This record gives sequence, C-alpha cells and structure tokens, in this order.
Amino acid sequence: MDTLAFWIPIIFLFLSALIGTILKRCSRDHCLKKFDGSKVFIPESSGSLKFGTLCVYAQGIEIIFDNISQKNGNLIKSLIIHPSEVNQIPYIFRATPDPETMEAVLWERDLQKILNPSPLRRLSRISLNFYNMLSDAFGQAAKTILGAVSKDTSISKVKDSNKHMTNIGSELATLIPNAWEPVLEKNRGKKVIIERKNKDGIVSDIGILEDYSSQFLLARNVTIENQKFEMSDSLQKIKTDGIYDVLYARSYSVIRNTLR
Repeated sequence: MDTLAFWIPIIFLFLSALIGTILKRCSRDHCLKKFDGSKVFIPESSGSLKFGTLCVYAQGIEIIFDNISQKNGNLIKSLIIHPSEVNQIPYIFRATPDPETMEAVLWERDLQKILNPSPLRRLSRISLNFYNMLSDAFGQAAKTILGAVSKDTSISKVKDSNKHMTNIGSELATLIPNAWEPVLEKNRGKKVIIERKNKDGIVSDIGILEDYSSQFLLARNVTIENQKFEMSDSLQKIKTDGIYDVLYARSYSVIRNTLR
C-alpha cells in the first residue's frame, strides 16, 4: 500500500469524483438559464397554468408566486420542481414585453441580434461550438480512462469499485455540454414550425429558433393561439396578441419545418 502504483488510481478516483461534484453543482441548462428571473407560465398535469418568477438551479427549478396562496391552512410562497419533474414539463413560456416600454425595446434589439448576428457573435458561437467539441472529447476520454483505472489490480480489490468508477465516468460524460447539432445549428435565427404533443394530438407553433440544448428548444417570437393552451386561473394573465418566448422540452417537441 506504500507504493505509488497503489495511490495514483485512488487519487485519480478522488479527483474525478470531486470534479464531477463541482460540475454537478455549477451546471445549469443554458437554454433554461435564459429564462432565469423571468415571469413564466408552467403547465400542470391537471391542465392549469402556474404563473410566477422562475429561479433556475443546477438541480431543479423554483416558481415564486406573485400572490401567496393557501394550501391546507398554510401560506404557499413558491413551487419547487425537482430534476426528474423538470423533464416532464412539456413547455415553459413567457409573454413578450408590452409595446412602447423599455423592456420591449431591449427585447426587439435582442431579437434583431438573433436574426442578424454580427461577425463577432458568429465568431463567439464558433468558439463555443469548438469548446463543446473539446468538452465532449474530455468527457469520453475521462470515461475511458476511468474504465481502464477500474481494472487496475490495486483498486479493483475495493468493494463495488467497478460500479463507482462507472457511475463517475457516466456523470462526467453527461455533465459536459454536448457539441452542436448541425441541422439545428444551421437553422438558428430562422423561422421554424415546432410540433409539440398534447393530450389532443400534435400542435404546431411558429417561431424563431434561438438556441437548443440536450433538454430544450428555445424559440422566440412564437405565435400561439390562446385556445391552444389548456388554461384556468391564469387566463387573465395571458397576452391577447398570442406572442411568446417558449422553452420546448425536446421529449415532447420537435422542429419539423423551416419557413421562408
């Protein structure tokens, strides 16, 4: 046990677990993060909509209500949605700012940058994609190296060592952001038709694809008829013009067409 050959795999295992823990605490879906602090609507399984301020965490999200409600005699301030439940939310949407306000001016300016990206923004995106490629390579390499280390005779004697090494390698691979998807990357800033599933079948929305992640599609300036939402108590907060920014869960939605 005093040999360097024994301690190196142990130290590597510890450092890998530490890196995985740090990444897990700091990582947030970059599409979901763009809605952080915004007033959003989130559908419930009952068909009603929850309205409040979105707080995004590395593990789960929280909706802080504007008005405190009561439940079983208790005052309810917020709704906490855990990671496994976030994956079951079909979409999250926020209303676009009211016209002739500073927020509307900033929103329109941001939209124009998406539609007509400057050379600097294009270069920044290329750099980000290159970084994600390296991250992908790192994640796969870490998983391979951990697999090789787990077969080392000194560490393989530890109980459940293979199981722990596999878990750490898998977490490292999944926590690293995925590299770009060519078909989605090509159509960023383009007007698209998004098909999403609901209990009545397939619904088609039209919007501008801003970004994507492994979990979400982020579309701006989405035209949605109000009757396509299953609403209840949040109806009075819905905009009458039917224009929203929407986060679509990729497990429920897909980009089907591009438009001229």
